Amino acid sequence: MQRLGFLGIGVLAEAVIRGLQQAESQHARGGRYQFHLSPRSEDRSRKLADAYVNVHREDSNEAVVVASDVVFLAIRPQQIDLLAGLPFRREQTIVTFLAGTPLARIRDLLPADTRLARVIPLPGIRYRRGPIVMTPAEPVVEDLFGQLGDLIVVDKESDLAATGVVSGLMSSHFQLQNTAAAWLEKSGLPPHQAALYVRSMFAGLGEIGLAAAHAGEEIDPRDYETPGGLNECGRAFFKDRHWFDQSTAALDAIDAHSRKLSKP
Repeated sequence: MQRLGFLGIGVLAEAVIRGLQQAESQHARGGRYQFHLSPRSEDRSRKLADAYVNVHREDSNEAVVVASDVVFLAIRPQQIDLLAGLPFRREQTIVTFLAGTPLARIRDLLPADTRLARVIPLPGIRYRRGPIVMTPAEPVVEDLFGQLGDLIVVDKESDLAATGVVSGLMSSHFQLQNTAAAWLEKSGLPPHQAALYVRSMFAGLGEIGLAAAHAGEEIDPRDYETPGGLNECGRAFFKDRHWFDQSTAALDAIDAHSRKLSKP
């Protein structure tokens, strides 16, 4: 049985735990994982411990580290000093979720030669969907996350950082969905039907894009519009107002903010 410890139980840590539990429930043998959670985020950690018999809420971060084979660092980057002095062991595997925090900063807090990987999980991992980017290659970590979505192992930490910048568009994605749903409500559609239509439409488009990516194919937006049609009208409206250029500018702003956060 693999013992998995989580320091910090935020939204992403909970999503990873629930995704692994779902994978566990569909595994032929089961009983592969035991989870040890830090006491921080008390409400979330208690709910997880109550929901699963293989989840244990420990009294301290130290107890989590002692009890675990793989330790996930899911605290905020500003809390990195909490790691100092914890009893990490050389034979452990450490997985860091800390946004904007280079591996070198984490490695300074660990015993020499400890296996260390940096992973960027996204909320969809709860449903075993979406991209998971990690560096460097580490078999133990790949075995865990390979069952939770589309695992992308990159050689350079800068490549991982770049994907993290693009993840900064998630809330804007939902803002666009909410705007479209609100327009439908204003047009008279009941709220639950408006939300279902918009979110299902975007989910379906996501499936098309994902299938193309798996097949190594590109997507041309013009394939999803007809001359003089609705989609051509909408895309031209955005293009004429430099909306897509502004999206690039937003990514540049997110990148600059990420670099600022990564400074000691």
